[in-house]
Amino acid sequence: MAFQTRVLRDGEWVTETVNLQAALKASAAPQLASEPLPQPPACGILSQTIVESPVVRWVLPVRLRSSAHNDIAFIGENFIQISQLGRDGQVHDVIRKSDFGFRIRNAVVLGDNLEHGLDDDPYGVAVKPEPPSSPLSPGAHGIFNDLQSRSLPPQLLVLMLESCQLLFLFLREGPDHTLEFVITKYDNPRLLPYLGYQLAVDPSSRYMAAASPEGIFVVYELEPLSELNAQYTELGSIEPIRSIRIRAVSGAIHKLEFLFPRREDDYHIILILIVARRERSRGPPVSRMATYEWELGEDLQLIFAEERTGTRLPKEHRMPLLLIPIRFKTAFFAVSQFHIGIVKYALSGSPEFESLPTQPPARTPLYHGTGEPLWVAWARPFRRKKYFEKTDIIYLAREDGAIIHIEIDATELLPSVTNVGCLGANIDTAFTLAYDIFSDVLMIGGDSGPGGIWKLAPREDLQQVSILPNWSPVVDMTTTNEYSSWHGNHMDLQTAQSRSTTQKRNKMRKQDSIFTASGRGLRGSVVQWRWGIQARIGLDIETGEPIRQAWTFTAQRNNERELYGLLALPHSSVVLRFSESLDQVDAVPAEDTPFDLASRTLHTIQVSETIVQITEVSINVATPTASSRCVIAEVLGIPNATAESAFCIGHTAVFSTHVGEVSRLHAMKAEGINFSMIGSWDAQGEVTCVSIFTVSSSNFVVAASMYNGVPWLSIYSTSGEAIVSKPIKSNNENEGSAAELEALTSISVAHQGADQVDLVLGTRCGSLITARISDQSPDNLVWSSEVIGGSRVDVFPSSIPYTGTSTAFACCDNKLILLSNFSSEDCKFTNKHFIWPTDSSEPAMPSPLIHSIYRIPQNLSGQDGHTSLLILAGSRLLMADFGPHIGNVPRSIPIQGTPTRIIFSQTLNCLVVAMVMEDRSTLLFIDPETGLIISVATDKDRNPVEYISGLGRLGDKIFGLHEWLYKKDGKTFPFILVTTQGGELIIVSTEKFYARPGEPDSRQLRYWTRYKKRLHGEIFSITGDAEGLIYCVDRTLHWEVLDLVERKLKPVKEFQLDSPAISLRVSRGKLFALTALHSLEVIDYQSTADEESMELIHGDQVSRRSVHMIDIGDPTDGHGRFPLTLISDQGGVIAGVWVPFGQRDKELDVVFEGMLASSVRRFARAHSRPPWLVDNTQRHYGTLPITHDGSDIIGVSLDGTLRQFSLLSFELWRFLFTVQTLAQRKGGIVSLNILHRDEKVDIMDPDLQPSPKMMHIDGDMLKRCLTLHILERLVRSEANFALFCSHLDAIGGGSYTADFKNEGESRRREKYVELGYDIIKFLVSPAL
Repeated sequence: MAFQTRVLRDGEWVTETVNLQAALKASAAPQLASEPLPQPPACGILSQTIVESPVVRWVLPVRLRSSAHNDIAFIGENFIQISQLGRDGQVHDVIRKSDFGFRIRNAVVLGDNLEHGLDDDPYGVAVKPEPPSSPLSPGAHGIFNDLQSRSLPPQLLVLMLESCQLLFLFLREGPDHTLEFVITKYDNPRLLPYLGYQLAVDPSSRYMAAASPEGIFVVYELEPLSELNAQYTELGSIEPIRSIRIRAVSGAIHKLEFLFPRREDDYHIILILIVARRERSRGPPVSRMATYEWELGEDLQLIFAEERTGTRLPKEHRMPLLLIPIRFKTAFFAVSQFHIGIVKYALSGSPEFESLPTQPPARTPLYHGTGEPLWVAWARPFRRKKYFEKTDIIYLAREDGAIIHIEIDATELLPSVTNVGCLGANIDTAFTLAYDIFSDVLMIGGDSGPGGIWKLAPREDLQQVSILPNWSPVVDMTTTNEYSSWHGNHMDLQTAQSRSTTQKRNKMRKQDSIFTASGRGLRGSVVQWRWGIQARIGLDIETGEPIRQAWTFTAQRNNERELYGLLALPHSSVVLRFSESLDQVDAVPAEDTPFDLASRTLHTIQVSETIVQITEVSINVATPTASSRCVIAEVLGIPNATAESAFCIGHTAVFSTHVGEVSRLHAMKAEGINFSMIGSWDAQGEVTCVSIFTVSSSNFVVAASMYNGVPWLSIYSTSGEAIVSKPIKSNNENEGSAAELEALTSISVAHQGADQVDLVLGTRCGSLITARISDQSPDNLVWSSEVIGGSRVDVFPSSIPYTGTSTAFACCDNKLILLSNFSSEDCKFTNKHFIWPTDSSEPAMPSPLIHSIYRIPQNLSGQDGHTSLLILAGSRLLMADFGPHIGNVPRSIPIQGTPTRIIFSQTLNCLVVAMVMEDRSTLLFIDPETGLIISVATDKDRNPVEYISGLGRLGDKIFGLHEWLYKKDGKTFPFILVTTQGGELIIVSTEKFYARPGEPDSRQLRYWTRYKKRLHGEIFSITGDAEGLIYCVDRTLHWEVLDLVERKLKPVKEFQLDSPAISLRVSRGKLFALTALHSLEVIDYQSTADEESMELIHGDQVSRRSVHMIDIGDPTDGHGRFPLTLISDQGGVIAGVWVPFGQRDKELDVVFEGMLASSVRRFARAHSRPPWLVDNTQRHYGTLPITHDGSDIIGVSLDGTLRQFSLLSFELWRFLFTVQTLAQRKGGIVSLNILHRDEKVDIMDPDLQPSPKMMHIDGDMLKRCLTLHILERLVRSEANFALFCSHLDAIGGGSYTADFKNEGESRRREKYVELGYDIIKFLVSPAL
């Protein structure tokens, strides 16, 4: 007799047929001890924001520094960015703040309203005619000339936070000439719900009002500006609020605004409210306009003692979208959905409503809705005060980009409406007008895509001058990571590689790119995320011939200073003359220049009015009155002798020659305009580059050479005396013998002290070397190396001679890197950032392939802290300008439609984008390097079609997009799987061809429908395994396998879910189905127990409205603890769950759970760190590897926020949890990203048993602790310090603190605190 039973085989429960007699014998046999079941890991997770959301809610012109600075405030939910509008129409970042702890609910400007009149400002600010802009003598970059100095700036920025806290902000310059925010906080007496939803300031800036929709408003009486200035002068702080009055009304407050009084009644204050309430139990809501008026200084308690009933609004203006005060006769505009009305006599008992006599502009192609587009924002331009005495002007903006200009006269209030046009971008509340001398400057933050800046000059059309980046909303994300799943390559799992080998491999790996599907409609795009510094291109010239190097100099011509460029071509040189506005370039004929243009230039330098050019055959000197030429062959007495490398500083020049098998160095000194030889000597090996530096007022020659296959660095006096000469070898043990250094390519001074100099050197193998030589021990040359890329490194100085600026530049892998913040202690540059040249007229432009740069000594933009560069990329010559701001530099590839999904195909090496264009679904294939669309839709016979079969249906949308690699007979066949909302399942084939044979840049991809199937219901997700496909239709899972004989998919099994599966993945032979409403379900879809249905083997303990999932952890841990599955839900919660494989029917274990400020829409793996930061992926301080190959886990939210996640050991978590708790309780730091807020948790309890909700650490809070340097204050008490030390002692088994016990008490405390800072600094380093 036989029966079926479940048995445990290799850690898995399986169904087997068992003979009864065999079962009885087995039960009688002695039982062996069973292996312990795997347990979930004890670990925590750290999340941190590495790129903040770009969404801007308000754009406000505000003079926070002085009236001389044309500042603009860009305000989001969590940040404010102060930028300065330059003369070029670009905004240049000044300062940013994003650590408020609470979201920003509203913002207004308080203070001198400069829009009233720029010429008759009460503080004597006068319009200063702008001089012609000269890049060589830019002068003052401000727009005003201050006639009177003040302690306070003309205006303050007022923020209302969600905590009901008011912040009054302005900027001041610190002792080190850096800007800082000065903030005055005011706590409202009560936590009023949604207070600040409406916020307004009266025209005199003496009163401010804030309202809550729930029928409560607060009026603040403010101190006059003169009093605030006196307070700040005397006390260094201000108290802006004199008194307040809280008033409740019956109904919901829909709008709140102050009106302009009559010009002669400037003491008159008028507040208007729109209140909606139900006046009859069964009747519809009624809107009323209530007005409160009083005189300056009156008692607010008496004014608001009684509620005003107000006047009932007409039906067409029952719920106005905007209230716009008009300067005259206490009138205002009421802007509703279908009507724009002028409200006159607002203070009388029966105000008049007159409709604007004009038709609104037609819908623009940017509109996404079904009804009529809404008016969303307004702004008043800057005009002279006398002009505003007779005329008022309003710009009104609609959500689809349409703008109208309304001009109204003071006498009759007659409006004149002009249709300005469409801005070409969607508009939300972030809309304003900024000051410019000759035109109105319109600025929008952007909605569903980038914003921008437009200029409207008199009698001209709108002209866009720049783009304001906005990569939200983000609907999907992908990376070029070679491992799309946790398992990665099979060999990586079988072979436990050493960490050093993994690090070496990662350093040689190409940095992954991050792409997101962003925007919608015509503004939809694919955005590449690039971290670093933006360099705005002002000039882009194609010379037609490769340029080796370039330099600039200035010279006097026609009583004007002009900028020139000297280009080194492969066999000659060219001199260029730039126009004053830098928009035109002319080549200078050879007969009009004293320079040698017949040979290649090696080096050029300008000292005052003297210019020295060293070419392969001569040394040329030019002054305003004379010039000279010294032929190298004649000086050396060697026919046809040529220089190979050269350098000049001051009056000393050095160059190298190669005769036979010997490299020689030659030093020359200038006497007037002539050079004479100082000395010549043989070099050590073959010279590759030379330079000159100064120590203790003496010049020294430094030469790099190759000798016996090893790079050497030699230091000589200018007469040829050898100081030191040593071989340069790699000092990185992890790199091994395969990473031996190659030839040195370039030399530059990194830092120069009184008696020592630090040099930075490039190599041919991707390593950057820093070397130090000291006057105290000149024969001791010390150096260190680090990998910054995989190809040749060339370094360039920021100035010649060295001027004290510890910065330099490096070119590697065709990218430009800024080296800054040189550390004398570590002898290396602490900070390294990519510089990304961008063109505002071509946002999809890929970064130029840069091979050389020259730092222009003049600041061509005129902006403080900016640097101008001459960039060489092949035969292209670019002039660019960059500032100090570091952040995301997005590259936006327009696709003219709404993207819904995006993946990267490793097989096809392209991006695959699912999108909706003109309400029809389709696919695009995009080359990630060029940004070109390379897809051609065809039928099965290769005939071009508009849409492939199954796509292009009206109203349909692609839900599922997956690359399926089907393997047969040792071959791999790539297919793209597509599922749609309308029930289409499509298998897409592709074929590569070249539009122009023989040209790789003309690559194209044909794609067509290989197989399709129509199903009844929405197909939410799809994935593939080795045999077939698994997909979800509504709430039903289907598994179909490929029949090789009939060449079609055949159904195998089905399974009914509780809610649709929005993501599917096969892992370890099981199906992971992430459902929309019921979290993660693990299904045995190959179960043999039931031939027709699958089996649910694991489910979550709670229901989650899930969004996405990804597996994390290192599979080589050997204990079966990993992976964990990281899940995000719609409420912003992230959870790490562990699947108990081998324990069928057991629920998932929740290891950690946390709350984020915004929900993560997509997780992804990315090897996104630059090569010099790869070491940060090593397991330091008890961190756990989050992937098996050194990649990082990132997550993006709909609002464009990018976060990074790190796994923490239990000991490291205990330390960080203690710091986090103390920061909240002792430091007053507030976090938006902490789910657990139980104040009863006793961190002193050594037996504390944490719950999963406590295992999340907020990295943003740790950054705040690092910025404030707050650890000393948190551990001031002995008990807290003892706890702090005990947790640090537990990390790494005490290896990090073993030496601290031998120190004195004071030094011991310092070392523990320093270690705490080091750990936090390591953990919050961004993975970009």
